[in-house]
Amino acid sequence: MRKYETLIFDLDDTLIDNNLSIKYAFTTIINQLEIEYSDDLFFKWKKFDTAYWHTWESGNMIIPDSIKTLEDKIIYLRSNRFVIFFKELKIDFKTAVAINELYCSMLGVNIVEIENACKLLQELNSDYEIIIATNGPKEAAINKLEKAKLKSYISSIICSEEIGFSKPMPEFFNFLYDKTQNKDKNKMLLIGDSLTTDILGGMNNGIDTCWFNPNNNSLPEEYCPTMTINRLLQLKKKI
Repeated sequence: MRKYETLIFDLDDTLIDNNLSIKYAFTTIINQLEIEYSDDLFFKWKKFDTAYWHTWESGNMIIPDSIKTLEDKIIYLRSNRFVIFFKELKIDFKTAVAINELYCSMLGVNIVEIENACKLLQELNSDYEIIIATNGPKEAAINKLEKAKLKSYISSIICSEEIGFSKPMPEFFNFLYDKTQNKDKNKMLLIGDSLTTDILGGMNNGIDTCWFNPNNNSLPEEYCPTMTINRLLQLKKKI
């Protein structure tokens, strides 16, 4: 008898090569801002953006009291990063909102699946409830899944922007539980590449985890994934 009934997949850098998506979107916005592209600038953006969202995910980001609604919170979080990163340009918040809208729409343009992502989901689809759990924008997530021909295998798409909380926050997982057909945590497996969001989220919320580690990175002792894979197709043998 199968142990798991629900497989919860992270999206970016687990099923989709997010680096190519980010690079395309970033190139588009700096062209809009009339800035010359360089690999160094792109790497700085990636490092900054990762640190920015880690600050939010760890609960250490201060949201202004004037931000009241979930929609305004999402707009603020996504747009304010451009105000900070391009501080030398002194762009105002209204301009940052427009840049963010362009950036998010471009994230769904240049889409490449991680090797064998479609094959894996196709083989698992008939036996498991398959959920996408992502901290990325919902519009971009849907575009990515459709363009990579993965969407037909997905039961639900859970995005942080519709909740107001991100992985690994418990509020994100409480929302996820409400959306799954299977309500037994012991029959859920979370698959993702990020130790700080996916693996920690599963550990803190009572869900088994599978660390997708294609680069064979070392595992810090504070993280305890249930299993580890280096290629997606290895998951089928593990479960």
